[in-house]
This record gives sequence, structure tokens and C-alpha cells, in this order.
Amino acid sequence: MHRLYPASTAITRDCIQTRDGQYQLPISVYGNPDGLPVVCLHGGPGAGTSPHMHRFFDATRFRILCFDQRGSGDSTPVGGLTENTTEHLLDDIEHLTTHVGFKRFALFGGSWGATLALLYAQRHPEHTLGLILRGLFLASASDIDWLYFEARDGYPRAWQDFTAPIGGDASSADAVFSGYERVLNSPDPFLRKRAARAWNLWEYRLSICDESAKPKGDMTLSQEYAMARIEHHYISQSCFIDSNALLSQMSELQDIPGYLVHGVLDDVCRVSNAEALKAHWPALHLEILPNASHCAFSDETITSLCQATAHLASRYGH
Repeated sequence: MHRLYPASTAITRDCIQTRDGQYQLPISVYGNPDGLPVVCLHGGPGAGTSPHMHRFFDATRFRILCFDQRGSGDSTPVGGLTENTTEHLLDDIEHLTTHVGFKRFALFGGSWGATLALLYAQRHPEHTLGLILRGLFLASASDIDWLYFEARDGYPRAWQDFTAPIGGDASSADAVFSGYERVLNSPDPFLRKRAARAWNLWEYRLSICDESAKPKGDMTLSQEYAMARIEHHYISQSCFIDSNALLSQMSELQDIPGYLVHGVLDDVCRVSNAEALKAHWPALHLEILPNASHCAFSDETITSLCQATAHLASRYGH
């Protein structure tokens, strides 16, 4: 079993204004200034960067850029939806990597972070040294319908808690989104808080395959609301991309090294997503983990991701 690499102190911390002037994005750079550059993309959308994300990398071999996406984590304005779309996030990657001097770099992300990594690499293969992905979210209509409607059958108690803030009106994913649109924008702060916690708890329970799990309690109220608000904003609008966008553009990545780790027990992003990507990207190093769920920090997942980052570093002589 491979443990996370030791925590390290960021060699650079900064707060960078987006090109359109709408947001301030906090960035942290870890590791060796001469190491292999890698950009870490957090999930959600809206979740913010885990303080442990840089620990999937050997700090002596990598130069690691972490940042919070628009409205997420410690970015400001927190929970902002103005000029907050997938296209804006892709532009922010370009802006921030230019700021820190990355010309070519690897991309690392799980779930929504994996979606963004693939989209960016397809747009900019000339900048991309490799991809290390986990728990792939394709942002397809099938993905969205599964997560916000079909998964109810396996998690009846969690589904009841999830739909309680919208009065149980959950006849389809669209009905769920409409209901949450109403309560997340309610003038009553209690209703907004209740809805945000229920929204986030649903996905958390699926991510660890436990429909009775209590909230983690590791976010402030403003961060919890921001995460739910931003994720609803994206998911209810199909993440601002075409349903088959990712798989239809895989020809751009055939010569780029890629690694994907996906758990059989992942009930947020089904393992069929990983199999579909492999079919469109034969050179992809796909590892299906028999006992892993969606959580990034299970023993199996940590081991596989750390092995993948080490393999990529060796490939480029680091």
C-alpha cells in the first residue's frame, strides 16, 4: 500500500484576478521549481481544492499548481455564478498556467476535475504532457440522470433526505433541479442552508456508498452553500457542454499519456464511463479498482494514483 506523500509547504501562494476581472482565484504552488509541472483540478463543480491534493505527488519530482475555481473554496466572490461556465474555467487554466510560467504540463483531476482535464487537453494538446484521472465524470445526459434520479433506487433513505427540502417533488432529474433552483434562491436563509446541506450530503453519501453517513462538517456555511449553488448551476445546465463532447474529441489525445483510476463501487460516476473512455482511447492506462468507491482517499485509490504520478514523472526523466 502506498501512502500519500508527506505534506509540504507551498513555495508560492498568491491570489490572481481572472482575465475578465470577475473573480480572485487563490493559487498555491508546491514542490521542486525544476520538477515536472502539473495542474490539479478539483471536483464538484464548486468543491474547492483539498489541502491534501498536492500529496499525490512526490514534491522532489513535481512542481504542483493547485487553485480554487470560480466561486469555489477560498475564491471570491464566494458562490458567484456571474461569468461562471465551463468555458470560463478552461480560460482560467490557461491564464493561471501562463502566470506561473508553465508552458507544457500534466493535468490531474477526479470527477468534475477529470472532465475539465480532458476538455482542456482536447483544446490544447500542444500544452499537455499527460493526464492522471480518477472517477471519470463525462457530463453526459446519462451521467446527470443517473446521479440525480436513477441512483435513488440504491439509496432510498438518502434520496428521501435529498428530496425533503423540495417537498418530495422528484419525478425526474429536471424536477429535482427546478425544486432546488427555488430553495437555493429562497429569501429565507434557513431554507437555503437546509437545501445546501441536503444537496451536498446526497453526493457525499453516494461517494462513500453509505446512505446513513453524517455530513463531514469540514466546510464553513458559506463554502457549503457555494458548493451546492455552483454545482446546481452547472449540473442543471448540463455543465455547459454537449452530452457527447468528451468522447467525440478523443482523437486529439491519442499520443498523450493517460492514466485513469476508477472504482467498481463508484456510485457517483459509474465504471462504464471508464470503459467508454478506454474504448475511445486505447492507449489509456486504465485501472479498475474492485473495492474502491468515488472517494479519492481510499487506500486502493491512493496507491494507484501515487503509482500513476510516479510513472509519469519517470516517463519524463524526473
